[in-house]
Amino acid sequence: MGPRVFISYSHDSDEHKQRVRELVTCLRKAGVDARLDQYEAPAPPDGWPQWSARQVVQSHFTFVICTENYCRRFEGLEEAGKGLGVRWESRIIQNVLFYETGELSIGFI
Repeated sequence: MGPRVFISYSHDSDEHKQRVRELVTCLRKAGVDARLDQYEAPAPPDGWPQWSARQVVQSHFTFVICTENYCRRFEGLEEAGKGLGVRWESRIIQNVLFYETGELSIGFI
């Protein structure tokens, strides 16, 4: 199997979740070890926060599907109690980037 990739995305809608799943299916067909929460059933025994942290740390790459909702949650501008998965994952991603590079430079396109 090829490189391990974790997909971080926001659960914007059922259609969006399906499109992300289709992307992962294409990556897997191309030999990429793509990891996605939708393939974890039932929920991981140690919980989603630990599972997502492990995925970020153990993957060669993390792909961030940056929708408007993801960006709002990443920036801490979402209403309280919403988007907690993105908030958690994005903090871990930031910490890994800072630890590995000594700086944090993230931009949105």
